[in-house]
Amino acid sequence: MPAVPSVIVEHRGGVTIVELARPATGNALAAALVSELGAALAALPATSRALVLTGRGRHFCTGADLGELAASVELPVVAHEADATRLAALYAALLRCPLVTVAAVRGAAYGGGVGLAAACDVVVAAPEARFQFSEVRLGFVPALISTFLGRRITTAVLARQFLDPAPLDAAAAQAIGLVDEVTDDPLARAQARALEISRKAAPSAVAQTKRLLLAATLPNLDAQLAEAVHANARQRLHPECRRGIAHFLAHRSFPDWLTEDG
Repeated sequence: MPAVPSVIVEHRGGVTIVELARPATGNALAAALVSELGAALAALPATSRALVLTGRGRHFCTGADLGELAASVELPVVAHEADATRLAALYAALLRCPLVTVAAVRGAAYGGGVGLAAACDVVVAAPEARFQFSEVRLGFVPALISTFLGRRITTAVLARQFLDPAPLDAAAAQAIGLVDEVTDDPLARAQARALEISRKAAPSAVAQTKRLLLAATLPNLDAQLAEAVHANARQRLHPECRRGIAHFLAHRSFPDWLTEDG
């Protein structure tokens, strides 16, 4: 029996729609999904003028696959670095995509899922969408996404969201710069927005403008991501991270870090 794909790609005119297709896991960033999404970004046809990224089912992307992380805690640090490197390469590919990129968000965008949306040029969200950086509550660190979220959110606001994480609805996320538009049908609006921009902007000019903006805002992206990979891998092996993930998987809630038993 053929493997069920984690990512579905559809071409509609000049717009390529890339859909995260593991709704049973909230489209969490499992290794297979990261690999297939990276391959989809690398294989965009020359006829594509814009990319729309969305998630199948209730959620956009709920972030790290905690089950996979829990199963990998006994692996050496080099294995964790390799896994984090693959995720870093995915974010870099999305940031460097020469096309207009639009995220269409429904439901949850947590942790690394927020990173996927924020790496796009435009973020369109449903009113009930929820954004949250829950890493520190799990004993983890938002290492990779911290390298580029400053393009959208000020350092002070980002620190507050990282260190005292609370879910944001689409309106609150728009107020801090994380979301550009709020609409009842984010996928339809994302496609329309992608076409609007593509009709007005020459593709070579879009690609060059995006390169210039990325160079201006993240001139040391590769070095920053490499440092973040090491931080990500080291924290995965920290006892607090193990405790946080185990507690969450057992109770579907975050630990109380003032108690001994979580």
